Amino acid sequence: MRRGSARTGTKMNEGTVYIFYDIADDAIRNRVANACKDYGLERIQFSGFQGELNRNRRSELCLRIEGVLGNHPGKVLVLPVCEKDLKERKEILILEEGRGDEEKQGEADVAEGQRS
Repeated sequence: MRRGSARTGTKMNEGTVYIFYDIADDAIRNRVANACKDYGLERIQFSGFQGELNRNRRSELCLRIEGVLGNHPGKVLVLPVCEKDLKERKEILILEEGRGDEEKQGEADVAEGQRS
């Protein structure tokens, strides 16, 4: 029995993929977002998704997005990321000017304690 084959139902050679797009037309942009969701990707920005896809599913999604775009202007970046590079990923999140995520959560905890 082969490991990772389609017959066993396991995910074969999946890798992380990021998809970012810049599309002016609201309807086309929404259809691209829906295609990403249909493939199990998670929205990480207004115009960005991330998830796990194997090469075949990535190709299928690209074909679907090309069909959605048709002749409409737009740019879509499909970026597979290897495990090594994914480990180097950094995320910077500022919720309010000059204050990071940790400070905001600390304030929420203090506020919750004051209500008790």
